[in-house]
Amino acid sequence: MKKLIKRVLESVAPEWTTALLSAKARAHSHWVVREWGCGPVHEKLIGRFGTAVMAGPFKDVILTPMTHAEQIGPYLLGVYESELDAAWATVCRGSYSQIIDIGAKFGFYAVGLARKYPQAEVVAFDTDWWARKAVREMAAANQTPNVKVEGFCTPGWLAQNTREGAFIISDCEGFEGVLFSDEVIAKLTTATLIVETHDCSVPGVCERLRKAFEKTHIVQTVGMEGSRRTPEVDLSFLASDRERELASQEVRPDQIWLLCLPKSGPNAGLANG
Repeated sequence: MKKLIKRVLESVAPEWTTALLSAKARAHSHWVVREWGCGPVHEKLIGRFGTAVMAGPFKDVILTPMTHAEQIGPYLLGVYESELDAAWATVCRGSYSQIIDIGAKFGFYAVGLARKYPQAEVVAFDTDWWARKAVREMAAANQTPNVKVEGFCTPGWLAQNTREGAFIISDCEGFEGVLFSDEVIAKLTTATLIVETHDCSVPGVCERLRKAFEKTHIVQTVGMEGSRRTPEVDLSFLASDRERELASQEVRPDQIWLLCLPKSGPNAGLANG
């Protein structure tokens, strides 16, 4: 029943619904961080290592004060969503004048990509006011003026404004089923995409999007068999096994992503390795 109500609300009031779901997810994440007792672990990690990401595809991104309300250990240690390491290695071989981050949260990917592609326009969408404020703080601290912060990404905006050869990353809590309609996908033939899918919220959405994108893209499923990296640094300074576990534990279940590599356009060669 809840899933049916969610689908109805997304169809009649998508902006309000996604804003509500985003704020709810953020509030839950912050609650979990407090409930787990992550604050003292964060303080120890920052005291020992500072606030710059230590490893991974987005090494050296500075994590700003607002981000400390999140579970920042995995980000700081460079193991956040490390199942995507190979996907990022492929994506970052491409050349992009436009990068679109849908569901930007506090801007880890948006700002990290803006640092890698300083000449690109990076548009960071999030319907949660807290997230938009955090992205602006991150962009200022990391000196990435090419990041533009927006609220709600509509299918129409995506179809009309995505440029030739753009890169799109999407994590929008199930709204991907609405956002990436067949009509929109037909406008994204030269785009490179990483789409996080949420079958738990929208049953079958992963398979539907995979089949839809396969008409114009080489599609790889990421996350089903991949294992996360463990931190490269010595965490023995933390007081207990529980603290060491909390340092890299993420507030999420196992995820499945679709890496969609275009068969045409300026980045068509990505699919060839």
